[in-house]
Amino acid sequence: MITVFVIGTGNLGTQLCSTLETAVDSQVKLVGYTNQSGSKLSEINAPLFKENWPPCDLYIIAVPDDAIQEVSQVIPQDQAVAHTSGSVPMNALARQEQHGVLYIPQTFTKYRRAALEEVTVCLESNSADIDEKLRLVAGTLSRKRTHINSTQRQQLHLAAVYMNNFVNHCYLKSAEILKNADLDQDLLNELMAETLTNAQSTTAHEAQTGPARRGDQKTIERHLKQLKQEDKAMYLAISESIKRTYEDEL
Repeated sequence: MITVFVIGTGNLGTQLCSTLETAVDSQVKLVGYTNQSGSKLSEINAPLFKENWPPCDLYIIAVPDDAIQEVSQVIPQDQAVAHTSGSVPMNALARQEQHGVLYIPQTFTKYRRAALEEVTVCLESNSADIDEKLRLVAGTLSRKRTHINSTQRQQLHLAAVYMNNFVNHCYLKSAEILKNADLDQDLLNELMAETLTNAQSTTAHEAQTGPARRGDQKTIERHLKQLKQEDKAMYLAISESIKRTYEDEL
């Protein structure tokens, strides 16, 4: 059994606290958490600490990237520490003798709790001791884990931005177009589901369709006339990227 203290209760930190506390037959015990606001999480029984953090086996820093090093400065050098960022190198915690990374490639929102059981938790560590601690935490969160280095993790995070953040933004733009046309967003729900199924069952390269894929410039021009000026650049940029990808196949 190891004890864990979570620093930061944003979307990710809150889910970490909740999952660690409610896990059945876990080898990890949440002994407390802290946050900048000093607000207690209503769904968490573990105590909120505003200062004088308790001793524990592992401190998990779940704060914005630009605050990670600052937070690490107040943790004793002989304590094991891990951050949860996808883009910050592990050596940002080099001040601590034992340091590592616990990166979960999943999207977290305040509206719903994400399912983590099938998410591959990505670990990095500078010693066997903290690696074992991170393995125990990862095993409490998910059935899957792997080890990657900082460079690989940064590339994974970049890929995740394309797959999650950019796709979600395109979904937003699609919803705006439907709303302006007095159309129900549900009209495209099955299309969205099929798009994801195709990309996972074959490859995204093979699954690509649409006017840019087939070189249909007339349809592209019609679409541009329908779009607001501020949305044309994004449509053009994505269309040009698709055309370049398949230019030898047109």
